[in-house]
Amino acid sequence: MPYLPGMAYVAMTSPLAPVVAALEGLRRRQPALTRCVTPGLVITATPEWSRAMNPEAAAVLLVAGWTRARRVPLLIPGETFVDRTGRLGVRRAHVAVLSDDPCAVTPGVVVARDRAELLDLVAEHAGDEMPAWELARHVRRLTALLAIPASPLPVTRTNRAFSA
Repeated sequence: MPYLPGMAYVAMTSPLAPVVAALEGLRRRQPALTRCVTPGLVITATPEWSRAMNPEAAAVLLVAGWTRARRVPLLIPGETFVDRTGRLGVRRAHVAVLSDDPCAVTPGVVVARDRAELLDLVAEHAGDEMPAWELARHVRRLTALLAIPASPLPVTRTNRAFSA
Protein backbone atom coordinates (compact mmCIF):
# COMPACT_ATOMS: atom_id res chain seq x y z
CA MET A 1 0.00 0.00 0.00
CA PRO A 2 1.38 3.45 -0.81
CA TYR A 3 2.19 5.91 1.94
CA LEU A 4 -0.84 7.88 3.00
CA PRO A 5 -0.69 11.18 4.90
CA GLY A 6 -1.10 10.53 8.60
CA MET A 7 -0.96 6.75 8.12
CA ALA A 8 2.34 6.25 9.96
CA TYR A 9 0.98 8.09 12.99
CA VAL A 10 -2.31 6.18 12.96
CA ALA A 11 -0.67 2.82 12.33
CA MET A 12 1.71 3.11 15.24
CA THR A 13 -0.29 4.94 17.88
CA SER A 14 -4.00 4.55 17.50
CA PRO A 15 -6.81 2.08 18.18
CA LEU A 16 -8.23 3.64 15.00
CA ALA A 17 -5.56 1.86 12.91
CA PRO A 18 -7.62 -1.30 12.17
CA VAL A 19 -10.52 0.87 11.02
CA VAL A 20 -8.22 2.78 8.65
CA ALA A 21 -6.77 -0.52 7.40
CA ALA A 22 -10.29 -1.87 6.79
CA LEU A 23 -11.19 1.34 4.96
CA GLU A 24 -8.12 1.11 2.73
CA GLY A 25 -8.81 -2.57 2.02
CA LEU A 26 -12.34 -1.64 0.98
CA ARG A 27 -10.91 1.20 -1.14
CA ARG A 28 -8.86 -1.32 -3.15
CA ARG A 29 -11.92 -3.51 -3.79
CA GLN A 30 -14.64 -0.86 -4.06
CA PRO A 31 -13.04 2.51 -4.89
CA ALA A 32 -16.35 4.15 -5.78
CA LEU A 33 -17.75 3.48 -2.30
CA THR A 34 -14.80 5.05 -0.53
CA ARG A 35 -14.37 8.22 -2.59
CA CYS A 36 -16.17 10.10 0.17
CA VAL A 37 -13.32 9.45 2.66
CA THR A 38 -9.84 10.89 2.26
CA PRO A 39 -7.10 8.24 1.95
CA GLY A 40 -5.62 7.52 5.37
CA LEU A 41 -8.56 9.31 7.07
CA VAL A 42 -6.39 11.42 9.39
CA ILE A 43 -5.65 14.92 8.13
CA THR A 44 -3.95 18.12 9.11
CA ALA A 45 -6.66 20.74 8.81
CA THR A 46 -5.76 23.47 6.36
CA PRO A 47 -7.93 26.20 4.78
CA GLU A 48 -9.10 23.75 2.11
CA TRP A 49 -10.90 21.76 4.84
CA SER A 50 -14.16 22.93 6.46
CA ARG A 51 -15.58 21.63 9.71
CA ALA A 52 -18.49 19.45 8.68
CA MET A 53 -19.89 15.91 8.71
CA ASN A 54 -20.56 13.66 5.74
CA PRO A 55 -23.15 10.96 6.55
CA GLU A 56 -22.15 8.81 3.58
CA ALA A 57 -18.50 8.79 4.71
CA ALA A 58 -19.51 8.17 8.32
CA ALA A 59 -21.48 5.12 7.16
CA VAL A 60 -18.47 3.82 5.21
CA LEU A 61 -16.32 4.13 8.35
CA LEU A 62 -18.98 2.49 10.51
CA VAL A 63 -19.54 -0.46 8.18
CA ALA A 64 -15.85 -1.01 7.36
CA GLY A 65 -14.78 -0.58 10.97
CA TRP A 66 -17.38 -2.91 12.41
CA THR A 67 -17.39 -5.66 9.79
CA ARG A 68 -13.59 -5.89 9.56
CA ALA A 69 -12.20 -4.76 12.91
CA ARG A 70 -15.14 -4.82 15.33
CA ARG A 71 -14.28 -1.22 16.16
CA VAL A 72 -16.56 1.75 15.64
CA PRO A 73 -15.12 5.19 14.96
CA LEU A 74 -16.84 7.94 16.91
CA LEU A 75 -16.58 11.10 14.86
CA ILE A 76 -16.18 14.29 16.86
CA PRO A 77 -18.06 17.20 15.25
CA GLY A 78 -15.33 19.81 15.87
CA GLU A 79 -12.59 17.45 14.67
CA THR A 80 -14.29 16.20 11.50
CA PHE A 81 -13.72 18.04 8.22
CA VAL A 82 -14.82 17.91 4.60
CA ASP A 83 -12.70 19.18 1.71
CA ARG A 84 -13.93 20.97 -1.41
CA THR A 85 -14.64 17.66 -3.14
CA GLY A 86 -16.79 16.43 -0.24
CA ARG A 87 -14.26 13.92 1.14
CA LEU A 88 -14.28 13.46 4.90
CA GLY A 89 -11.12 13.58 6.98
CA VAL A 90 -10.58 13.72 10.73
CA ARG A 91 -8.04 15.47 12.87
CA ARG A 92 -8.83 12.93 15.57
CA ALA A 93 -11.56 10.44 16.39
CA HIS A 94 -12.46 8.28 19.32
CA VAL A 95 -13.00 4.56 18.93
CA ALA A 96 -15.68 2.48 20.63
CA VAL A 97 -15.09 -1.22 21.23
CA LEU A 98 -16.62 -4.12 23.10
CA SER A 99 -15.06 -5.07 26.44
CA ASP A 100 -13.26 -8.10 24.98
CA ASP A 101 -11.28 -6.00 22.46
CA PRO A 102 -7.54 -5.88 23.30
CA CYS A 103 -7.55 -2.07 23.11
CA ALA A 104 -10.39 -1.77 25.64
CA VAL A 105 -7.82 -0.89 28.32
CA THR A 106 -6.23 1.85 26.18
CA PRO A 107 -6.80 5.38 27.51
CA GLY A 108 -9.33 7.29 25.42
CA VAL A 109 -11.07 4.21 24.02
CA VAL A 110 -14.81 4.06 24.74
CA VAL A 111 -15.90 0.62 25.93
CA ALA A 112 -19.47 -0.52 25.28
CA ARG A 113 -21.29 -3.39 26.98
CA ASP A 114 -22.76 -4.74 23.75
CA ARG A 115 -23.28 -4.04 20.06
CA ALA A 116 -26.47 -2.08 20.70
CA GLU A 117 -24.63 0.33 22.97
CA LEU A 118 -22.00 0.83 20.24
CA LEU A 119 -24.63 2.14 17.85
CA ASP A 120 -26.08 4.37 20.55
CA LEU A 121 -22.60 5.86 20.97
CA VAL A 122 -22.36 6.54 17.23
CA ALA A 123 -25.67 8.39 17.25
CA GLU A 124 -24.70 10.30 20.40
CA HIS A 125 -21.36 11.44 18.99
CA ALA A 126 -22.85 12.53 15.68
CA GLY A 127 -25.26 14.77 17.55
CA ASP A 128 -27.17 17.39 15.61
CA GLU A 129 -24.53 17.52 12.89
CA MET A 130 -25.65 14.20 11.41
CA PRO A 131 -29.18 12.92 12.04
CA ALA A 132 -29.32 9.20 12.90
CA TRP A 133 -31.93 8.57 10.18
CA GLU A 134 -29.59 9.93 7.51
CA LEU A 135 -26.63 7.88 8.71
CA ALA A 136 -28.91 4.83 8.91
CA ARG A 137 -30.02 5.29 5.30
CA HIS A 138 -26.39 5.18 4.15
CA VAL A 139 -25.58 2.17 6.37
CA ARG A 140 -28.51 0.21 4.89
CA ARG A 141 -27.44 1.11 1.35
CA LEU A 142 -23.84 0.02 1.99
CA THR A 143 -24.78 -3.26 3.63
CA ALA A 144 -26.97 -4.05 0.63
CA LEU A 145 -24.26 -3.10 -1.88
CA LEU A 146 -21.62 -5.12 -0.04
CA ALA A 147 -24.00 -8.06 0.47
CA ILE A 148 -23.63 -7.96 4.26
CA PRO A 149 -26.44 -10.17 5.60
CA ALA A 150 -27.73 -7.69 8.18
CA SER A 151 -26.98 -4.21 9.37
CA PRO A 152 -23.61 -4.33 11.12
CA LEU A 153 -25.15 -3.21 14.38
CA PRO A 154 -28.56 -3.93 15.92
CA VAL A 155 -31.46 -1.58 16.51
CA THR A 156 -32.13 -0.31 20.02
CA ARG A 157 -34.70 1.98 21.53
CA THR A 158 -32.57 5.06 20.94
CA ASN A 159 -31.39 4.23 17.42
CA ARG A 160 -34.59 3.04 15.76
CA ALA A 161 -33.57 4.90 12.60
CA PHE A 162 -31.15 2.07 11.87
CA SER A 163 -33.93 -0.49 11.44
CA ALA A 164 -34.86 -1.46 7.90
